Amino acid sequence: METTSANNKNGKTGAVKEAGKYKTFFSRVKPMIKLDFYRLFHTPAFYITVGIAALIPALVLTMVGAEQGADAQSFTNTWQVFEGLSGATAGLMDFANMANVNMVFIFAALLLSIFVSHDYGSGFVKNIFTVHAKKSDYVVSKSVVGIFGGACMILAYFLVTVIAGAIMGKSFDLGAAGAYGLIMCLLSKMVLMGVFVPLYLIFAVLFKQKLWMTIIATFAAGILFYPVASIAVPLDANVLTLIMCVLAAGIGFVGFGSLSGLILNKRDLA
Repeated sequence: METTSANNKNGKTGAVKEAGKYKTFFSRVKPMIKLDFYRLFHTPAFYITVGIAALIPALVLTMVGAEQGADAQSFTNTWQVFEGLSGATAGLMDFANMANVNMVFIFAALLLSIFVSHDYGSGFVKNIFTVHAKKSDYVVSKSVVGIFGGACMILAYFLVTVIAGAIMGKSFDLGAAGAYGLIMCLLSKMVLMGVFVPLYLIFAVLFKQKLWMTIIATFAAGILFYPVASIAVPLDANVLTLIMCVLAAGIGFVGFGSLSGLILNKRDLA
């Protein structure tokens, strides 16, 4: 009897632990993230926005020279299309200095806006919250997928910058930045998506299926914070820059994500 009682007790304890295992944060959010990644790779908007990001450097390299005329010699280096050295373009708002990789942070807003708006417009969001009661799971999943999408845009921009620069015979001299600075800049830009995407998500869950309002609001936010991406992450970035971006992304992810979760808890799903 004592052995049977002990076995039953151990069985119940094991069952409780097993049940608790599937109630943890990671066990809840993992299937949602997998679902969102599946949907992302089957969403035309993902490939369209990545394609737009890839086209920008090629267009800039051809358009800037044509528009600047005699000043075109100031745009002979490939990396000017990607980012400038720290302090080199501070306060300059002309076309050549604005049309760089930081434009991708604005286009990332378009992808997230479409992705979330479709959830509400199709009624899919109701199905999600029927299975996943925690609104925070939805926020985390959308943020992770949005950051990934933004990082893909930055990588596409970088690759086409290299290809276009080579085709057009532009210089690849990195100057004081060096290869190390370029790598740190690229990684830091990707990580900085962790600040912008959760910010955009606030407007996406606020306006829900009203896509046009979400796009206007997120584009406005992107343009407003556009200089931050350029000033905080120059071409001659270093490991300290990367660390600061990781910290900023962590704070933005939690802070802006909490606001999105609060909005979801306070508003109806319709």
